[in-house]
Amino acid sequence: MAVRQLISSTFWGFEMKATKNEIDSEILGRPVLDITEFDGTSDFAAFEAEYVAREDPIYVTCKLPAEQIEGVHGLEERGFRFVEFQIRLRGTLRKTYDTSPYGYSYLPVTNSQDLAAVGELASSIFEHDRVSRDPFFRQWQGRNISAERYRRYVLKSAEADDECVYKLVENTTGEIVGFSTHRILTPDSALLLIGGVQNQQKRSGVGVINDYFALNELKRKGVKWFHTHVSGSNYPIVNLEVRGIGFRVIQSFVVLRKVYHGSVR
Repeated sequence: MAVRQLISSTFWGFEMKATKNEIDSEILGRPVLDITEFDGTSDFAAFEAEYVAREDPIYVTCKLPAEQIEGVHGLEERGFRFVEFQIRLRGTLRKTYDTSPYGYSYLPVTNSQDLAAVGELASSIFEHDRVSRDPFFRQWQGRNISAERYRRYVLKSAEADDECVYKLVENTTGEIVGFSTHRILTPDSALLLIGGVQNQQKRSGVGVINDYFALNELKRKGVKWFHTHVSGSNYPIVNLEVRGIGFRVIQSFVVLRKVYHGSVR
């Protein structure tokens, strides 16, 4: 698993970090950075000058709690633009879902053939993400940047010690029709990463079944609570997970980005 390089600067006792996203950087051919621990009272101009001089990024993002309007406006004044409204959901594992009526098996991915199949599935099913919606990425005509990202994130999860990749298999055909990935944070908590089902299965209820299996597996591992992040424009998933399964909305975020000069190498 690639190590994410940290660039941090401290001003007046406050620290912000610009972290290199290795996967996105490899795809775009130039550094992509994620700003964390944003502090609107610090000298952001000096911080920006440092990470630009050190990394020469092409694309930098910053995710702020939606209520930090002043911070959002400050980043907009520095040339950042809105690209996504994101919601953090939280759930607790108090019950085990009965999956016996369904003709599917939920299994860990353990070989390269299945991993490739899950990667291809991940690259074809996501529509509600900032990369597929950001006008900046239209310059790569004929290249699906979003699909490349999701495929690589599946591969990353397979390599990471604290992450897992699972496949949802139709018992009668042996076909992989869905998948899920998660990261174990502590012995009793987890982060749901990405998951989904084939496009032709999205309206058939298989997505809910995939979630039932995933939550049962976390409970089997001893996980008691989990959280995940979804795009605020992904209405089917928000409705499914909040109204259908009982996840709770605990926080919302605004994601902004800034594009720097240059082009893909």
